[in-house]
Amino acid sequence: MEAALAVGISVTVIMLSALIFDRLKLPNILGVLVAGILMGPFSPLAGMSLFGLEFGNVIIAEPSLVSVFAVLGSALILFGIGLEFSAIKLAQLGLFTFLAAAVKIGIVYLAAYASLSLMGFDAPASALVAVALSFSSTPIIIKLLEASGKMRRTETPFIISILIIEDLLAVFFLGLIAHPAIGATEYSFAISLVRVVLTFIFAYVVLSRLISRFLSLVSHSDELLILATVSLVLVIGYISEGIGLSFSVGAFLAGSTIAGSSESRKIEERIRPFNSLFASFFFFSIGLAVSVPAVLSNIGLLFLFIVIGIAVRFFSSGVASYFVGYTGRSASFCAAAFLPISELSLLILSQGISGGLIEPGFLGSFAFAIIASSFVSAWLVGRENEIYNALQNGVPQLAIKNLRLLRSTALGMRRAVAESSRYYNVVDRLPSISYRTDSLSAREQMALTSKNATILVIVSVICYLGLFFAQTPDWSFLDSFFVFLFAGFFISSALFLVNARSAASSLLQMIVRSSKGAQYAAVGHFFGAVFFFALCAAYWWAYSIAPDSLSVILMLPSFAFALRSSLSLFRALYTGANRL
Repeated sequence: MEAALAVGISVTVIMLSALIFDRLKLPNILGVLVAGILMGPFSPLAGMSLFGLEFGNVIIAEPSLVSVFAVLGSALILFGIGLEFSAIKLAQLGLFTFLAAAVKIGIVYLAAYASLSLMGFDAPASALVAVALSFSSTPIIIKLLEASGKMRRTETPFIISILIIEDLLAVFFLGLIAHPAIGATEYSFAISLVRVVLTFIFAYVVLSRLISRFLSLVSHSDELLILATVSLVLVIGYISEGIGLSFSVGAFLAGSTIAGSSESRKIEERIRPFNSLFASFFFFSIGLAVSVPAVLSNIGLLFLFIVIGIAVRFFSSGVASYFVGYTGRSASFCAAAFLPISELSLLILSQGISGGLIEPGFLGSFAFAIIASSFVSAWLVGRENEIYNALQNGVPQLAIKNLRLLRSTALGMRRAVAESSRYYNVVDRLPSISYRTDSLSAREQMALTSKNATILVIVSVICYLGLFFAQTPDWSFLDSFFVFLFAGFFISSALFLVNARSAASSLLQMIVRSSKGAQYAAVGHFFGAVFFFALCAAYWWAYSIAPDSLSVILMLPSFAFALRSSLSLFRALYTGANRL
């Protein structure tokens, strides 16, 4: 097939698929991906005919015929994201928005990395795919919210803020894996990190000023402005590739440096049609590379991507939104909206394939996961009441009480920061969230946290024993579960310390309120200090016999709690006050 014919068929099929999916009120990206799968060399339509038309004659057997347009499309995708990004916007997001993004990404990453490691994939491949699964798609989510009439909801600014952070992290990660090396050392990774940071600093401090002056010279003509913009994308992209970063990172930097100029809005309007066309070629080329039989032959990997891409991402997004301060129903809406996996993840995987980190088969399964997560999101958005009621009926009451307690604690911290921190101006820029108090009495809180501490210490001991026995030859099979055991030990131990401290505080509150002597408070603080100092010794002993557990790190919060109890003891003895 000639290149001109391949391009003509591609444009026609892209247009038809976009038209169909637009009528269905679904993002065009999904239609283009499906069209690429149907028109590629592995198409399930091969050998079929309709009204005398042999599909085999119009199938694009050589994806390289449209690869040039796909490369330009990937660059313009990053350029468009860069145009929407600026350092000023990043500074306005607020501390707790960053914390919510960290919770959302962290839960998905840990679950994906541990699952892929259990399936036998090496650490670089597991880390790469886990990162790719962690990000949500900005254009797909925006399209879904617009199609469902949800853009004016109070949660939308928070959703967009998280998406901005994720897009920036995705681009940053693309720079880190630009030229990966199997078995690279920590030193080489540190060099890559420094190179990316210095490049970003140079782009925002020096390059942005030069570009602003250059664009002011050509802004009088739309034709010159478009040519200048495209040339800047290509030149900065190739320079970025020449210094060890990727072409895509250079395209993002070109967009984000232009975003600070006075011509940015005009450039965005003029370049949008080209962006849409060539970006469609990129997603179409991804679909061309998907082999349906190969994906179905590795159904376990596809199932893992779909489960993590939908169930785990829904959980992590809901938890992050709930702890930031949204109600259960609003958090359910945010969780449904965040489901679509990012199109930048395809760029990350494509770069990983070219660097030899992962096999090409990952790309097909991942494309199917993006399509599945987007369809599920389109179905769930607007059904937050049904989701919330189902969770209320299906989740154990103990878990619900713990979530409300943690949310109340998080909101208390946020209010404290807003009232007394010197960073209150940053907090004021956070999206407006209505607070709802989920307070418990001292007796209820002591009962709940004591029960939690008991369960968590049992889980912690079980995980630690797994780490301990994994060191012995007879129990070497436990090495396969090391990530799970290590994460379980650390998370359960940290939560145990928090719950133990909370239970002790609640008990002291009850004692002080029911008696008049300061000696009762002093005795309580004394036993609290002894308990946490004993935990310090226990964690040191645990580290000495199982160094892989790194339990020595847990001495820090234990010592902090012990020191706080000691100071409270001396204060109670000195002042004679019967308060905590």
